[in-house]
Amino acid sequence: MKTIVAATDFSAWAHYALERAAQIARASGAELHLLYVPNQGLWSQGTGMFSHYFGSGNTPTLEADRDRLQQAAAALARRFRVKAQCHVVPGRPAAEISSFATARDADLVVLATRGEGGLRAGTLGSTALKVSWQSLVPVLLVRQPTETAYQKLLVATDLSERSLHECRTACERIPKASVVLVHAFRAEFETALELAGADTTALRQYKADEGEAAAERLKAFWSDSQEGGRRRAQRFLVHSHPVPAVAKAAAELKPDLVVLGKHSGPRWEELVLGSVVQNLLQQLKTDVLIVP
Repeated sequence: MKTIVAATDFSAWAHYALERAAQIARASGAELHLLYVPNQGLWSQGTGMFSHYFGSGNTPTLEADRDRLQQAAAALARRFRVKAQCHVVPGRPAAEISSFATARDADLVVLATRGEGGLRAGTLGSTALKVSWQSLVPVLLVRQPTETAYQKLLVATDLSERSLHECRTACERIPKASVVLVHAFRAEFETALELAGADTTALRQYKADEGEAAAERLKAFWSDSQEGGRRRAQRFLVHSHPVPAVAKAAAELKPDLVVLGKHSGPRWEELVLGSVVQNLLQQLKTDVLIVP
């Protein structure tokens, strides 16, 4: 990695994200950019049509924001021995974070899953959710304090070409962690056979045969993802829907980081129906890497 962008709103949760970004920058030798976006949206205080009511003293100056961000950078330098560049860019946080990362050809965006709004533990904040939708580069959503480098990755895969890219990207970004592959499957004609009243023994055999075929595909998937490398992975095949399968695997295997691919369907579908990724983001208690 060459460039990492870490966004903050100066909350305690955002502090975790800055520390994780600094740890990864130190390990990879990447350039680290710290970004703070004072919200200058439609309802921003101290500016625009409501300035008469709030007064100029309600919004901190950009100079004060820069000083605060530089103090955070100094603390990271002391702990992780990394030098960070500081940026204060007024605007709408999610849009500015995504644009900033794209403009600098960032390899990774890091931010907390929740901010100063005080959402309950495990709930995904609105900025984090929007950035995960909008970003053209991988987004690391941080929930936990940084104690050590990531030791174990859980990579959820559907064995598609898109998923192959996601797996390769995760392994490149976090090169020294062990890997657990989780693939949830249901046999292609399983539901049709059940509705047709297929014999129980025959149905069980069909599921077993399909499971063996899926296991071979999962093995080939990992081999392809390594492109000749010798990195090993545990492989877990689960006869289930992806959401409960990945959530259960994460609870039992206790990875430091779960890797998910961004929803590939139309945006309206994700907003109205939800997606595997969006559902898992609300359930998982670990850090999550979302790969577009």
